[in-house]
Amino acid sequence: MTEDIPLRQLLDDRLTASLAASELAPAAADLLRGMLPEPPPEKTGRAGPVYLRSITAAGWRGVGPETTLDLPPGPGLTVVEGSNGTGKSSFAEAAEMALTGLNTRWDGSNGKARTAVWREGWRNLHDCTVPAVSVRLTLDDTGDPVTVRRTWYGAKVDEARTTVERADGTEQKLEESIDASTLALYRPFLPYSELGSMVDGTLSALHNTLARFIGLGQLGDIDDRLAARIKACKDIEGRPRALKTSAIEALTGLDDQRAVEAARALGGRTADVDAVRALLDRDAVTDGGVDVRLRALATLTGPDEQEVAGALARLREAVAAAEDARHSDAEDARRLAGLLESALEHRHRSQSADCPVCGTADRLDRSWAENTRAEIERLQSEAAGAEAAHRTLSAARRAVHDLVQPVPDLLRSEESVLAGLWREWSLCRSLTDPAELANSVERIAPTLGAACWQVSEKAARRLTDRNTAWRPAAVRLAEWLGAEEKAKEAKDERGEIEKARSWLRKLTDELRDERMAKFVKQSQAVWKKLCESSSVSLGNITLKGTARQGSVKLGVSVDDQEAPAYSVMSQGELHSLALSLFIPRATHDDSPFGFVVIDDPVQSMDTQKVEGLAAVLNDCARHRQVVVFTHDTRLEQAISHLGIEATILRISRESDSVVTVEKRSDPVKQAFGEARALSYDQHLPQRVADRVIPAMCRNALEIACMETARRTLRDDHGLGLAEIEERIAKVERTKEYLALALLGDSSGEPQTVVQSLYTGGWTLINELNADSHPGLPTTGDRKQLVTRTERLAEAIQRGRGTVGPQGGAR
Repeated sequence: MTEDIPLRQLLDDRLTASLAASELAPAAADLLRGMLPEPPPEKTGRAGPVYLRSITAAGWRGVGPETTLDLPPGPGLTVVEGSNGTGKSSFAEAAEMALTGLNTRWDGSNGKARTAVWREGWRNLHDCTVPAVSVRLTLDDTGDPVTVRRTWYGAKVDEARTTVERADGTEQKLEESIDASTLALYRPFLPYSELGSMVDGTLSALHNTLARFIGLGQLGDIDDRLAARIKACKDIEGRPRALKTSAIEALTGLDDQRAVEAARALGGRTADVDAVRALLDRDAVTDGGVDVRLRALATLTGPDEQEVAGALARLREAVAAAEDARHSDAEDARRLAGLLESALEHRHRSQSADCPVCGTADRLDRSWAENTRAEIERLQSEAAGAEAAHRTLSAARRAVHDLVQPVPDLLRSEESVLAGLWREWSLCRSLTDPAELANSVERIAPTLGAACWQVSEKAARRLTDRNTAWRPAAVRLAEWLGAEEKAKEAKDERGEIEKARSWLRKLTDELRDERMAKFVKQSQAVWKKLCESSSVSLGNITLKGTARQGSVKLGVSVDDQEAPAYSVMSQGELHSLALSLFIPRATHDDSPFGFVVIDDPVQSMDTQKVEGLAAVLNDCARHRQVVVFTHDTRLEQAISHLGIEATILRISRESDSVVTVEKRSDPVKQAFGEARALSYDQHLPQRVADRVIPAMCRNALEIACMETARRTLRDDHGLGLAEIEERIAKVERTKEYLALALLGDSSGEPQTVVQSLYTGGWTLINELNADSHPGLPTTGDRKQLVTRTERLAEAIQRGRGTVGPQGGAR
C-alpha cells in the first residue's frame, strides 16, 4: 500500500519513473522536486494513547460553581445523560475548548456566523467565578496525568490563556503534550452543531479534511503553490497589452523618424519585438552618434578652479622652502658631519686627546668633543630639513600633474578650440620645472574651464531640445519591450508548470482513490449498522476537484436507484452520515488520541437507528474511550437491550446553575438497596412498613422483569427495541411483567415457571400484591421479605434452576 511509504519518497520515486518513461519533462520534474514536502519530524515515541480522566468547568455555559465530570480512562463506553438544560453539552464543549481553544458553536466553522446571543452567552449567568475549563489527561502508559486548563481574563470568548500542569505541579507548553496539527487531523470531537451543519453546509471543508486525513493534504498544498505560480505567470503575460497601447499613444503625432519606425513595429497583427529592440539599441548608441556625443559633451567638465588654486599655492610654498635649503648644502652638511663623527670615533678608540692630523697634544680634549657633538647634530638637522623641503616640492609638483587630465576620447580627433586648449593643458603634465609648471597651469586652467562650461551648456540644450518629445515615447517602448520579453519567459514557464500540475493531479487522483478505499469501507460499515433498516444505502465516497475547489461526492441510492444525498435523507440519516464520516477518522490507527467525544448523536434518530448507534459505539469502545452526551434515554435502553457494558453518568442541574454528576448503578440493585435500607430502620412505623417495603420490593421485582423481558423478546422472539418497548409500555401488573419476562407474552400464566425457578415464589408474589402486610412486625421479617424478593428476581434474571426460600437448591 502506498500509504505505508512516506509521501516525499513516494513522489520522488514516481518522478524518477515518469522521467525514465518520458512522461514528464526534466524542467517540470525539477520544479516538482523543489516543492516536495519536508520529511516528517521523528516521532516522540510516546508509549500510549491519550485518554480523558476528567472534564471540569466553572462559570462556563450552563455550569456555575466548579463541577468535575470524572471519566474512566481507557477503552470503554461512557454515556453522560441529562435533560436539556442540565449542562451536559457544556462539558462536551469544555473539553474541546480546553484542548483546541475553538468550538464550532462559537467560531462559526460550521458555516454559521457567531450571533450576538452566542457571543454574549458563553459565561454562566448565575456565577461570577472567573470562567475556566480543563481536562485531565493520561498521556501515556505511565499513567501520570496532566491538566490542560483554559482560563478567561477578558469579556470575550477568545480572551483566554491555556496552561498545562504536570502531576508534580510543574508547567509545560501545550505543544509538548498535544500536537495541534495532529489534533486537527484526527479531531476526536463531534459536537451537535457539526452534526447539524451536514444538513445545510457544503462539503468543501470535508474534502480538505479527508484529503489531509488520507495523507494527501501536502499534495493539495503543492497544487495550491503551482496554481499561484500559474496565476503569476498569466499576470505577467497580460501586462504588455496595456503597455503597448500606452506606447502607441505616446508615438502618435511625433515628427521623428524613430517614432515612425516604432509605430510600424507595433502596428502589425503581432508586434515586431526584434525591430523595437533594434530601434532602442540604435537610439542608445547610433543615430549618427548624436545623442551619445551630446550626452558626453553635456557632462564634460574642465579643471576644478578651487583644486587648481590650492595645488598651485602648495607648489609655490614648496618652491620657496626649497630655495632656502639647496640640495648641495644638504650633501655638504652630511659630509662634514660624517668627518666629525670619524674624529670622535678615533678619539674614543685611541683613548688619546692628541690631534691625529697636526700632532698637537691635548687638542681633542673633552671640551672639543662636546662642541663637536653639538656641531654634528646641527649639521644633521640642516641636512634633514633640506631633504624634507625637496620631498615636499616633489609631492606638490606631482599633485599639480595629477590635476592635468589627458584629452578626452571624444575630442582627440577634433580641431576645435576646446580640443586645442585641452591638448595644451595636457602638455603641462610634462613640465618639470616647478615655477614653469605653476605659471602654465595658472594660465591655461581658467580658459579651459570656461570653454568646457560653454560646450557643456550648449550640448545640454541641444540634447533637451532633441529628446523632449521622443524620450517619453522611448520610455514607453522600453517598458513594453521589457514586459514583452518577461511575458515570453512567463509563457514558457507556465507551460512547464501546467505540465507539472497535470501530472500531479493525475497522481493525486490515483492515490486518492486508493487511499480512500479503506476509509469508505469503514464508513459503509458504520452506516450499515446505523441504518440497517433504511432504504437509503451509502455507496462510494469520492473526493473530487482540487484542494482549492474540492468537494465530496457521496454515493447514495434509494432502493438501488442513485439519488442526491440531501434530497432523500432524513435528518436522522444525515446525522448517521456525519457519524459514518467522523468515526473512521477519529479512530484511525495513527491517531494518538484514545478517546472520542460525541455530543447528542441520538437526536432525530428513530429507535432502530439508536440501536445501531449503540452497536457502533460498542465497536468503537473496544479500542477507544468513547464518551457520549445525550438527553435521550433511548440510548441507555438500547445499550441495556443489547447487553452492552457501559458506564452511565447522570447530570442534573439545580437552581443557580449548580450541576451535579452521579454514577448510574444497576437499577435492580439500586431498587433493592433502597428497600433494604428502609427495612433496617428500627424506627419505621408498623403501618408504613406494612405498605411501603412490599411496594418497594414489588417495584424492584418489576424492574428485574423488564430487563429480563427485553432479553427474552430480543433473543427468543427476535423483536426490535421499538416493539419491545411498546409491549413493555402496555404492562401494568406485576404478574403481567412476570409473564412477559418468562413467557414473552404478558397475557400468559407464569405461575408454573415462577415455581420452577423459585419454590414459594408465587406465594411471595401474592404477598407482595396484598394491600396490607401484618406479617412484618419485626425488622427481621422486613429484611427477610427483601431478601426473598431479591432471590426471586435473581432467579428470574438467570431464567434457570430451582431455588429454595433460603437460596438453597431444591
